[in-house]
Amino acid sequence: MFFGRLHLPSSPPGVPAEFWADVTVNRILVIVAAVLAVLSLLDYIRLSPLLAGCMLRERGNIEIEHSVSQAHNRNRCAIVGLFILCILADRYDLYPAAFIELIPAPYRVAAILGVLVAFFFLRYFLFFLIDTVARPKLDSESRLAAHRAIYNYFLVFLPLLLLSVLIMWLFKAPDGAVRMVLWVELAVWLFITLLREGQILMSRHTGFQTFLYLCALELLPVAALIVSAVLL
Repeated sequence: MFFGRLHLPSSPPGVPAEFWADVTVNRILVIVAAVLAVLSLLDYIRLSPLLAGCMLRERGNIEIEHSVSQAHNRNRCAIVGLFILCILADRYDLYPAAFIELIPAPYRVAAILGVLVAFFFLRYFLFFLIDTVARPKLDSESRLAAHRAIYNYFLVFLPLLLLSVLIMWLFKAPDGAVRMVLWVELAVWLFITLLREGQILMSRHTGFQTFLYLCALELLPVAALIVSAVLL
């Protein structure tokens, strides 16, 4: 009686959240992330006083750039942290682009990592363009601090992200609730980054120039990330 009717699957393609850990690649990635986190823990501990200083005042970002060794420690920790973020983004669907659902489960973390790399490449390109054309009236350390502050505050918020996931996992919170909490924490991370970057820039620029710089350096890449998640 129902010849010709097309029966679509009731759930989107990909791996259901409850079976995410059953994918062998995902389990391997979690183990790799844990090993990398342990290996970078000493660097993170050494960096922690300076990260705390970044939360208290914007000059803490400049102090990190002033120390080459601490800047390298920050970069290594940030790479590991962003890898962990990609795993969380896949597990809790933090980047809900339709094309991600069409990618086979073992390759989805790699796809999200590619999106994140594109995001930071766009930031770097805009920074290079502004630094070359507009030539901000800041010394080199201050310019780097304004550009790289996003990594410092990400490392400040990373323990909070992981602790939130752990607590909600222990209490068996639904994925939707975990996703909302992580989105809020990421939004707070972006807000504090913009606030501190603005304070660095305001030392040599007007409020309007600072606003334009922040729009180009941070808000435009973030908007591109959000739009791609909605439209693609």
